[in-house]
Amino acid sequence: MNMEQQPFRYEITARYSDSFNGRIVRAPALMAAMEEAAAEHCRAVGKDIFSLLEDGQGWILTGGGLRMWEYPSYGDVFTVDTWISEWKEFIGIREYSIRTADGRLLGEGGGRWVFWDMKSRRPKSVPKQFKERWHFRSDSPYRRMSQDPAMISFSAGKSIPQGSGKTRNPGEPRDSSGIDVVERLDLEVRRGNVDLYNHLHNTTYIDWLMEAVPDGLYRDSQPMRLGIRFFGEAKLGDKVAFLSRRSGSGWHHDVVRESDEKLLVSGYSEWGERGQALSA
Repeated sequence: MNMEQQPFRYEITARYSDSFNGRIVRAPALMAAMEEAAAEHCRAVGKDIFSLLEDGQGWILTGGGLRMWEYPSYGDVFTVDTWISEWKEFIGIREYSIRTADGRLLGEGGGRWVFWDMKSRRPKSVPKQFKERWHFRSDSPYRRMSQDPAMISFSAGKSIPQGSGKTRNPGEPRDSSGIDVVERLDLEVRRGNVDLYNHLHNTTYIDWLMEAVPDGLYRDSQPMRLGIRFFGEAKLGDKVAFLSRRSGSGWHHDVVRESDEKLLVSGYSEWGERGQALSA
């Protein structure tokens, strides 16, 4: 029997360190708040992330998305509600809604999580403790975003061909010839980029995305829609290339490991003017 009668609620006050120009909360900080809500949901049923790790188990994100209509600002109190919309033997679909303190919807998101055995490096059946005690609700932002035409195009699309078009490295002048330009940022996975399982933290990807897009887009805009898929692990010390290029009304992003050119992460983003409140 489900012991929770409503989604798990995590309340947060937007901090100075979370904010950007114009007081707006940065996307990576918002993603971190969503992750914190999920971690607290684990702790609320007696299975916190550290306990899982001690048992050689954990939750692995394989993909997800975020849609924002408006971002909170410095000093705002906002809530992140989270629940499960689908269970399979090894998989849970976790959903989120982000609201102001008085209940106004700011955004929503969702992700596909696999319960993982760290020793065998294989999926493991989700413990009954989670299925019985986490709130289940069929409302699914994750599926709504998965059915969005832009996300369908991104999900079905191929990775950025590294040999096509022209690659622009940071500091080089922008190209005005009309050639498809791939923005490239070379990075190395450092200690602060990895999670408890010693691989690239999913919120680090959003940090890197903010570094990789053109200066004007970063300065004047904020991501209003994000999608991400994970295909492999980047580990401490790996050298990777973050590649971005225009795709329809948004941007397509890939993270490629340089040693073997393996595609590790693929993503999509759409941007709106900073401080803009978009209609649903």
